[in-house]
Amino acid sequence: MKEDNILQMLNEARLLRNVIGDQKGAIKECDKILRIEPENRDAMLVKAGALKELGKVEEFTELANGIIKKWPEHWEAYYLLSLFCFMMNEDDKALELMQHSIKLDENFNNVTSYAHILYLTGSHDYAQYIEKAKSMDRKRAENFMKNIWIWDVGSIKPSFLQTLKAVGIARKYKEMKKK
Repeated sequence: MKEDNILQMLNEARLLRNVIGDQKGAIKECDKILRIEPENRDAMLVKAGALKELGKVEEFTELANGIIKKWPEHWEAYYLLSLFCFMMNEDDKALELMQHSIKLDENFNNVTSYAHILYLTGSHDYAQYIEKAKSMDRKRAENFMKNIWIWDVGSIKPSFLQTLKAVGIARKYKEMKKK
């Protein structure tokens, strides 16, 4: 019964985070799970992703690095850290982390993200990863290319709130690196 309840709570946290976009709600749900099961890796990963989205840099990096320390052979924390590093213009570190994620478990998420980072950093190697993603799940790859892929990063205009969030994250990250 407890396991079913935890699974239901995890599904709720994922729905809040990935579909509804309610990062705070996802964190609350994950915290409930972690009070019951403090070592629940999935709850930690969902929470880490939500913290990243909210720009809570210190909490995110601490949790992601803690997950890696406990489960160094699991791909997803490396994936999340890679996306964060790319967002912070640490392209080489982002590529290195995503390569490691792929080495641990090559899946649609890390392959398409790696392709996208390669493309946005000017590498022509991205095409082979798009093809690999298509071989994994053609329909999902086509949907990704149509709805998520960014061909011209210069044409993207962030909203005012996204700009404020990015500036705040950059400041916090720079302060953290100074320590």
